[in-house]
Amino acid sequence: PPAPALASAGRAGEAVEVYWQSLLRDVPLTELRDDTSNRDVLAATEEINKLADFRGPKSGGRVTPGTLFRANALYFDAGDPKGRSVTPPGVLDGPLISQFLLRDTPYASQWISAQIRTASPASEFLTDYEEWLAIQNGAAPKRQLQFDATPRYITTGRDIAEYIHTGPALGWAAALLLATPGGGPDKRYSGIYPPAEPVSYPSNPYRKSKTQGPGGGTFGLPYVQALLATGISNSVRASYWQKYFVHRAVRPEAYGALAHHRLANGVSDYPLHDDFLKSEGLARSKAKYGTYLLSQTYPEGAPFHSTYPGGATSVGAVTATMLKAFFDESRVIANPVQPDPADPTRLVPYDGSPLTVGGELNKLAVNFGFGRNWAGIHWRSDASASMAIGEEVAICMLRDERATLREPFDGFSFTRFDGSRVTI
Repeated sequence: PPAPALASAGRAGEAVEVYWQSLLRDVPLTELRDDTSNRDVLAATEEINKLADFRGPKSGGRVTPGTLFRANALYFDAGDPKGRSVTPPGVLDGPLISQFLLRDTPYASQWISAQIRTASPASEFLTDYEEWLAIQNGAAPKRQLQFDATPRYITTGRDIAEYIHTGPALGWAAALLLATPGGGPDKRYSGIYPPAEPVSYPSNPYRKSKTQGPGGGTFGLPYVQALLATGISNSVRASYWQKYFVHRAVRPEAYGALAHHRLANGVSDYPLHDDFLKSEGLARSKAKYGTYLLSQTYPEGAPFHSTYPGGATSVGAVTATMLKAFFDESRVIANPVQPDPADPTRLVPYDGSPLTVGGELNKLAVNFGFGRNWAGIHWRSDASASMAIGEEVAICMLRDERATLREPFDGFSFTRFDGSRVTI
């Protein structure tokens, strides 16, 4: 579907949301729950509920603290020019951050720590007009990120923004966690499930074999990893074709500058909607930074090309779809965890609703894409539209692979982001 128009209430609603995300970057994500007492979270929720057009997930017809900043997927719909918005299964369940981003990853005789290098709250950029203008003109940043001294688990919106700043392990790590046998004295070198409990999809022709196992050619981990790498390239090409040749929509940092010129400099010919211009989120940001520009967590700001649709989310979506095709998405993840908000260098148990492999893979996809909204470089619609793009790229690739397989195989079956089942 087309991107929201510049002057539309839909774009204004996304702008209000992304300004609130910039204001709440350092609030622990555990505060995004329905029984929160955090006043800023409650204020953001209240204002977003007043918007004329907002397409994020809701509960009982309303945005709640538990659905605030959670993800949706947007499919093309010939009968609705705005597209068909759905909430992917699992993304509203449990912690906002996927379990696949909170566990150390076994990597043969090595391991990948789930703790990350985090940026400090002082790392705010492009709220000064001269700095903003220099970056728009292609200048190298004069200021750089400041990092916290101690690595920690992803705990805040700023953390997830920094995690996806450059290409992280993401799907590679998730595949290793799913394919590596669990158990052993050191959990850093163990996968999620014991060897006696295979997590591969039930139709895997090698799952019940007593005489042979999958090698690198088909169904084994190297085969999955190869498809993940190729899927990343293909999904980026698909989303970038849309960016360059179809939609050409402005980035949030440019939209914020239009608001700054209109409100601070009296330029009246920028047609921005009053839902944004008169919002509490914009007013709070102006009070904090002194301008109407949107604070960025990256010193270089956003890429120069069109914002819509988002390339990062298409990568997350193709990754999650591929992994759902090879691993049993119905499996419940044992012993789920979440960061301790009082000490984000440690994990504590999560004891809420059950979390499944499929739901946490969906969450992994949206963490990767929607994390850039926390950074200030993307809109909600950028990420939600790319969910469908990445999924379709994966389906097309699996269709090609299915035609080449010689094993007796019933096909790849998985649940799409809209909750429907597909078999290839």
